[in-house]
Amino acid sequence: MSGAVHRALVRLPADARGRTRVEVTEVPTPRLDPGDVLLAPVTVGICGTDWQILRGLRDDPSRVLGHEGVARVVEPGDSGLPTGSLVTVNPTHPGDPSFLLGHNLPGLWAERTRIPATAVRAGLVLPVPEGADRPGVAALAEPLASVLYGLEVALGTTRPASLAVWGDGIVGRLAQDAWRRELPGLRTLLVGNGTDAVDPHDPGLPDLLAELPAPVGVVIATPRTGTRQALTAVDRHVRGTLLVDVHAGLPPGPVAMSAGELDVAALRADNCGGEPRPPRVHPFDRPAGPLLLYGHRGVSGAHLRQAVELLLTRQEESPGNAVLTHEVDLPGAADLVNSVLSSAGRVADGRRVLKTAIRIGGGGDDRRF
Repeated sequence: MSGAVHRALVRLPADARGRTRVEVTEVPTPRLDPGDVLLAPVTVGICGTDWQILRGLRDDPSRVLGHEGVARVVEPGDSGLPTGSLVTVNPTHPGDPSFLLGHNLPGLWAERTRIPATAVRAGLVLPVPEGADRPGVAALAEPLASVLYGLEVALGTTRPASLAVWGDGIVGRLAQDAWRRELPGLRTLLVGNGTDAVDPHDPGLPDLLAELPAPVGVVIATPRTGTRQALTAVDRHVRGTLLVDVHAGLPPGPVAMSAGELDVAALRADNCGGEPRPPRVHPFDRPAGPLLLYGHRGVSGAHLRQAVELLLTRQEESPGNAVLTHEVDLPGAADLVNSVLSSAGRVADGRRVLKTAIRIGGGGDDRRF
């Protein structure tokens, strides 16, 4: 591979005002160490976390982002994966923090991505069926897997009578759909900025939260800048047993809640990549009723496979139909990202940007790399 290059969507250094842009450019194709695998991404997603990195809300160093998607195997090394086979990558290593795809090493927004041996040995490169490179599957499998992980933890703890989803983006809408399917008749409240959601600053929101029948499940799926507000609001206004999935990230340090000063970021990170089993749920006493708090980083391979299967078998009624708003090629992705970054909101082509799928390589049975 000496001298080989490929195209990638590369994040440029921030300007004097802290603003960044992306561009499609040629970059050196990485040389492989023993045990590494080289992939050719086919269809990948733009995640809410990617937008946070691009806006400078996170300090992840990788210049090439992207941790959601499906690729074909170019060089399998000793992985046993057939050349040309379709795979997805679990982006979070449960025991090696040096592997966080698209965060601290180059991700999937490229024509070639190297997956290091430590991730390959951990089983993070997962075969998927043909057809999984469709935009509605490839770009949504990882966020749906994360939702399924959180729902699994909730159902192993209590059976909620109602649900509040704080954040009406990709994860929030997938969570609302998954919880409703699993718990028919579940009363739900969606908090966010969409026309079908209650604005987080609505003066009537405290009463709506207080009226939810207990036990109340809460999925917090905000940008990390909104997590503390969501936590303190549900803690203050929800009555009875409160089960909170802190799906969103947040800065480290104590959060003032009625149960005391809680290091929620540390508690959230107790579950990582599907470990431990059973997952940890942290109970606290509060004046309005018990608080059961949990979260997780990453998902297991089983969660990813379950998500792919659901998305493949429910094409017509897929939850992704409501959140997959844009499909672009690699140059189109640069235009979309730069357009959004130059504006105050997340709008492109006159539509709110939820999930964007980037088509990078050939799909179907194309084996040419």
